[in-house]
Amino acid sequence: MSDSGIFPLICRYKNVIILTLAPMVFCPLPILSNTMASHTAYIILVMATFWITEVTSLAVTSLLPLILLPLFGIVKASVVCLEYMKDTNILLLGGLLIAVAIEEWNVHKRVALKILLFVGAQPRRLMLGFMIVTAFISMWITNTATTAMMTPIMEAVLKELDKYNSTESVNIESSKDLYNHAVIPNNELKSAESYETKELLTSNRNIMRDHETDTENEMTQSQIIIKEASNSNIFEVDNIKRKKHKQLCKAMMLCICYSANIGGIGTLTGSAPQLVLKGQMEQIFPKAPAISFIFWFVHAFPLMMIFLVISWIYLQAVFIGIRWKHLSCFYRGCKESSVKGKELYLVMKQQYDALGPVSFAEIEVMLSFLLLVVLWFFREPTIFPGWGSFFKSQYITDGTPAVLVGFLLFQLPSKAPNKPRQLLSWPRVQKVFPWDVLFLLGAGFALAKACEDSKLSLWLSCQLVGLKVLSPFLIVLIISAMVTFLTEITSNTATAAILLPVLASLAQSVHVHPLYLMLPTTVCVSFAFMLPVATPPNAIVFGTGRIMVKDMALAGFGMNILGVLLITLSINTWGYSYYNLGNYPTWANLIKSNSSAQCA
Repeated sequence: MSDSGIFPLICRYKNVIILTLAPMVFCPLPILSNTMASHTAYIILVMATFWITEVTSLAVTSLLPLILLPLFGIVKASVVCLEYMKDTNILLLGGLLIAVAIEEWNVHKRVALKILLFVGAQPRRLMLGFMIVTAFISMWITNTATTAMMTPIMEAVLKELDKYNSTESVNIESSKDLYNHAVIPNNELKSAESYETKELLTSNRNIMRDHETDTENEMTQSQIIIKEASNSNIFEVDNIKRKKHKQLCKAMMLCICYSANIGGIGTLTGSAPQLVLKGQMEQIFPKAPAISFIFWFVHAFPLMMIFLVISWIYLQAVFIGIRWKHLSCFYRGCKESSVKGKELYLVMKQQYDALGPVSFAEIEVMLSFLLLVVLWFFREPTIFPGWGSFFKSQYITDGTPAVLVGFLLFQLPSKAPNKPRQLLSWPRVQKVFPWDVLFLLGAGFALAKACEDSKLSLWLSCQLVGLKVLSPFLIVLIISAMVTFLTEITSNTATAAILLPVLASLAQSVHVHPLYLMLPTTVCVSFAFMLPVATPPNAIVFGTGRIMVKDMALAGFGMNILGVLLITLSINTWGYSYYNLGNYPTWANLIKSNSSAQCA
């Protein structure tokens, strides 16, 4: 087929075509309606197209508000720039600094292997152990880094399983040879003949000669049938074992990327969409209570743990089958599994021993991490006054202790008592720090500011009044399903940045608590389980070659459905009570009253 056709040409210059056509396609919007709201909508549509198609880096697209919003006269350049370094961005900065230190000194790998050694090495228990460890680490560092660290460990375990499976195949082949070269049962009869039997056979030789040919034919046919049946059974057992082994490897690999995506929702800093929600709530509803670390954790952590256990059961059911006895993580299985488990345990033990003794730097990083978690938890606990109450009200946020601990990491020595190098160095941070996430957050906040100043959010609120006919429960279910499948082809951070301001307006229109719609959306944008391109953890696991696209799509579709149902359940049970979602808050009602008057 010639490469000079129109289709190869379009594919080659796809990015240039989209970069050129997208602004032209949407340009009638600001031309026909020369308002600030239409100008803002035009910018959002163009950026959404660039984000979805990824014609350029997501971070590069995130710089467009710095150019377009001032040029269209929507937001001043000085104000737009401030949106790129809000308190939420500083919180992300501090959290990522501690994550870089953890990765630098392999603290996460030591913790992961130690927990896996404690859990045990039976395949089903090992899968649960990998999922718990991956989710826990993903709560604190990026899901991409977590998956990149856990996948080689899992690959080493699966290679040991490959060896075990190959050994079984060799034994089966040996069994086939034994069957093929087995002694004919007739020989056994001869060896068992007695002297009297031989005499009887001699005296009746003439009689036996007449029937000898028929007897030999019958024995030959029966031997062939026995050998064919034996070989058939051996081949069948071999194929079943190979199939089960492949299915087990698929389940073990998928559990890594799935638990990394699930673990990211456990903490406020675990994934960027949570920080988008925090920043946009402050932007759109300045009188609303701040979304602090503990504020998010109380609802999200139980949700994460429940989904993790359900995912463990689901992956077993899809790939390797499950019975009631397998639901117990203490089930040790048969003798064959215990032998296999010992070999897997030795593999993990060797990897742990290769890390050497715990270093002084690892202890410092772990203590710094624990200090940061304690400061986050006890800044503003709801049951008693936290340490933040000793300072002026609203002067201290979660970003303050994050930057404090980050600053200490640049000062603490990696060895005692001498001081050869610090735990963190700025060149190292520059090399591995995900600056694109900061720009994505900044772009989202800038767009939210533009929606507010241009009255686009007010216009959307008026257009969505008709959804009052649907129950809030049904609205949440529809939005969660839509977002979960949309994020399979879009960036989760970009999706949250685009949709959350719209959902804030929708909440005002239908007169429900804004968090009732915005919180499920924030969680669901992280539920990307179907496609390798949906999220980097999926791509990393797919790159091992042990999983096909159809395997991920089949398992991921069920995971998406489970995620939608679970978030809908959680927001209507303990989340509904904890966030007091049954009452429309006064801080949202003030904005609603203004919009209602202008809509009328």
